Amino acid sequence: MKWHYLIFLLCCSVIVKAQQEFNLYSGKIPNSKGCEVKEIWTEEKGKRGTVKKVTVPTLKVFMPQNTGINRPAVIICPGGGYGNLSIFDGGYETAAELSKAGIVAFVLKYRLSDSLCNKNNGLIALQDAQQAISLVRKNAAKYGVNPNKIGYVGFSAGGHLAAMASTHYNDKQVDSDISLRPDFTILAYPIISFRDSLTAPGSKTRINLLGKNITQEQIRWYSPELNVNNQTPPAFLIHASDDQTALVENSLSYYEALHKRNIPATIKIYQKGGHGFANYNKAEDDHWLPQAVKWLKMNNFLN
Repeated sequence: MKWHYLIFLLCCSVIVKAQQEFNLYSGKIPNSKGCEVKEIWTEEKGKRGTVKKVTVPTLKVFMPQNTGINRPAVIICPGGGYGNLSIFDGGYETAAELSKAGIVAFVLKYRLSDSLCNKNNGLIALQDAQQAISLVRKNAAKYGVNPNKIGYVGFSAGGHLAAMASTHYNDKQVDSDISLRPDFTILAYPIISFRDSLTAPGSKTRINLLGKNITQEQIRWYSPELNVNNQTPPAFLIHASDDQTALVENSLSYYEALHKRNIPATIKIYQKGGHGFANYNKAEDDHWLPQAVKWLKMNNFLN
């Protein structure tokens, strides 16, 4: 019995070590009014849960079982329309799968719009994404990560955040002397554009982030397809044609902008699947994440 207990303790130790969570900022959180708001977590039976009222951002790391160096890392940005975070299926489950492929996966619990707690709702998520890549790159050796193989994975509004971080990396919103440019992105049914023509009638993403009185200048700055440059990182995109929340034209417009600049990009369009299918498109019985892993290998981000 003593040996069984010892094995149990060792297993627990490995699990804890593999999934450490820490605050994104060690001191004052930028753009915060210092609110102490209790997060609201929901996990209904038979449904994947969400978290709301995030005012203290964190990173949760999922380490591969095998030790190693020179590994790629991903920062996963869950979706939720900047009003909540689908942190289980578009976060923890994705991280667990990618870690099995030898990728160090960090789930970013980024701040959500709250006018009572934030000075500028439009910048807080981008600040958190930039702070995350700065921390991961700065601590690359600690996690056995190649600092030149760090990218974002983004779902829905998290895809918008990842694309923003891929086009506005020179617009530093955090105090960092580390490069904020990601090396690649994986975008699942992303909301890319804030232009009227590419915004679904029922989408609340841009309203949640910027409010109802959005200016043309804001639309341009917050539409990554209009800000792609020659240094924007390669991307793997996946979308469904029948998505009524993030119109498929979002991914198509981003792919076209990358293609025009000869930036490596792959896009997979499902006929069916809708929005929010996470890692498994039930409508077409397809697990797409392994395809993204193959894409990382093809582009020499994963050995």
